[in-house]
Amino acid sequence: MGLYVKELCSKVGNKTILDRVSFRAKRGQVLGIIGPNGAGKSTLLKHIAAINPIPKDCVSVEGSDISLLSPSFIAKRIAYLAQFSATPRISVLETLELGRRAYSAMVLTNEDHQKLEDFIKQFNLDHLLGRDLDTLSGGERQKVLIAAALLQEPDVLLLDEPISHLDPKNQLEMLSAIHEATYTKKLITLIVLHDLQHAIHYCDSLLMLKDTQILYHVNTSNLNEIMLEEVFDVSTKLHYASGHVFVYFGHHHFYTNSK
Repeated sequence: MGLYVKELCSKVGNKTILDRVSFRAKRGQVLGIIGPNGAGKSTLLKHIAAINPIPKDCVSVEGSDISLLSPSFIAKRIAYLAQFSATPRISVLETLELGRRAYSAMVLTNEDHQKLEDFIKQFNLDHLLGRDLDTLSGGERQKVLIAAALLQEPDVLLLDEPISHLDPKNQLEMLSAIHEATYTKKLITLIVLHDLQHAIHYCDSLLMLKDTQILYHVNTSNLNEIMLEEVFDVSTKLHYASGHVFVYFGHHHFYTNSK
């Protein structure tokens, strides 16, 4: 069944943020959410994560209405990483352990510790374990938080601009790890990205938001220039080379006269 969002609406005062948004997301696939600033991308994730109120029968996971589930049950099924989040003064190791607390409470099992070791090695976090989270660079902190979200082993993984503070090398490593975990663990992953190049390469399908609504929901392989131009209001060209797609947006050339 996967994730099903049906006729979801969201308002702040008299301003509509989302207007009757409906879509399905499958297990084992990464759904990229793209669109201009203010399109409602972050708000959509917050509703699915039950951070914002969810109207009855609007969001379901594997047939279960999220609005009817307890916070503790939601914590086991949905992991959410915000774009901007406060940084608590706890160690990196404690942050990673929080990813397992929904299952094992205060006493972690041998299986929990093994999973911790695996993720510490995969994300190269050994040298950071004793440091407090709020002393890390933005990129280091983001790696730790992504690892903690994956350690939670949720059904649904919600990531809002998870690579915004990472350098190019770590961006590629994180997106690869997210895609691999989604496929191998059959997660339902929704990821907000502003970098369309990464969205095309690492997402299986794209949800394209504009002006409170979904303009397109397509397999990434079916993306075309007309769709991107309509969503972003800028001329767009897709270039195909060596089996990859590259996005070029229209731009102006500025020349200065020199004497």
